Amino acid sequence: MAVAFNQIPANLRVPLFYAEVNAGQSPYSGPSRTLLIGQKTAAGSAPANVPVILSGDPQPLMGTGSMLSEMAIWARQNNPFGEIWMLPLVDGGGAIQTFTVTVASGILGSNGTASLYVAGEKVSVAVAPSDTNANVASNLAAAINAGYVKFGRVLSFPVTAAAASNVLTLTARNAGALGAKLSILKDLVGDEGPLQTYLTIAAGTAGTGVPTLGTALAALGDMEFDYICSPYADTTSLDVIKDFLGGVSGRWSPIQQIYGHYLTVMFDSFSNFASFGTGRNDPNVSIVGVVDSPSPPWRWAAAYGARIAGDKNLGGEVDQAYRISVPVQTLDLVGIRPPQSRVNWFNITQRQTLYQDGIAGYKVQPDGTVMLDRVVTTYQLNSYAQPDITWLDIETRLQMVYFIRYMRQRITQKYGRCALADDNPSANPAIVTAKILKAECVHVYNELEFGGLVENSDLFAKSLVVERSSDPNRVNAYLPVDVVNQFRVFAANATTFLQFPA
Repeated sequence: MAVAFNQIPANLRVPLFYAEVNAGQSPYSGPSRTLLIGQKTAAGSAPANVPVILSGDPQPLMGTGSMLSEMAIWARQNNPFGEIWMLPLVDGGGAIQTFTVTVASGILGSNGTASLYVAGEKVSVAVAPSDTNANVASNLAAAINAGYVKFGRVLSFPVTAAAASNVLTLTARNAGALGAKLSILKDLVGDEGPLQTYLTIAAGTAGTGVPTLGTALAALGDMEFDYICSPYADTTSLDVIKDFLGGVSGRWSPIQQIYGHYLTVMFDSFSNFASFGTGRNDPNVSIVGVVDSPSPPWRWAAAYGARIAGDKNLGGEVDQAYRISVPVQTLDLVGIRPPQSRVNWFNITQRQTLYQDGIAGYKVQPDGTVMLDRVVTTYQLNSYAQPDITWLDIETRLQMVYFIRYMRQRITQKYGRCALADDNPSANPAIVTAKILKAECVHVYNELEFGGLVENSDLFAKSLVVERSSDPNRVNAYLPVDVVNQFRVFAANATTFLQFPA
């Protein structure tokens, strides 16, 4: 067998010892990044539309209490060790959502506590018999502006507060239609006390507008982000994402091979989920449907996206590839509150309907813990508008990303600078053939089968096609990938007998 050199010339005559240092085959590894897309405030120092890594407290960069600051904090709680990036957006000129809390005059002479829940987080003030309704409103405003303790740190609420006489006005820190999804409650857990009857909450100015995503997405260049988490689930934003990830020139195209999955959340009524979900058909998007949760949409999107990212590292070594195949069901979402009313905790029939209509869902434990149930994509029909379950689940998309990257690394690493021939009788390492490449594909598949990503390697080897093209410099391959599936249903026929028949 001939020894191939990259740098040492064949006609070297000067004695004696020469060594070139080259990289050999290394185990597969790579970054698996999560991207959070949301709005910053003017107080944040980070420039808009420029991705920045999360490496500490996001509040100075994105503004205290801003949407993106909260997304980063909630994402980190759900993925403590993952690589997380933030892509800040400006508000975009829409109206800012406001709420009012009116304190009734009858509270004078009372003794106890007055409480509010802002985005599911409690703020309370003591009420003395001498406190007027204006005093209570002012004290609540001061308490809200002082922030709250969460995850071991002091955080700012996503609203600012101001009191005028007995009326407390809460103003969202970010403009936009999502401000209407902020939850302002006076009763949540049931032990708030009798003084809550003196508080009346009303919506004020309605938030309007959604930031445009195109400029920010273009700033990502060719940087890979496997999980793209964002609260924007409107049709315009989803259409932008569809073009960004899919199509002939998107990140999933064979030209780019960057990939990525968009994880978002839709706050609406159950009846509206079906019509919206059936109107989408994108394998690169998952939308969790939520009805009336105290936790705002941006926290949901960041939490469930980061939770999946932490569970499924697409850059991990092959012996951990089985984690990508394991279903996401029962993954708990840290810091997320379920819908206030148990009526809006989806039952089994509702979840079945959601999954038929391309909307992902969750379950709620009796103690209020929110757990993912099945994260489907919006893909439902093939190019002939016929039902197709190939890309029903997010796990399948992630498995294929890992498979392609693993195969790509092996081929480019071992055969990156090779001549191509029909045969290689001298086993020259600088010459590759279709037969050698076919054997390599089988070896790679066997490794991935051992790692728990794919199955049926014998059938793969029989169906695999690797052949030279009419272009003498090109090899074409057909790779029939049989991914490992998820154990989701155990159906049993339990038949009762009073006595087994003879």
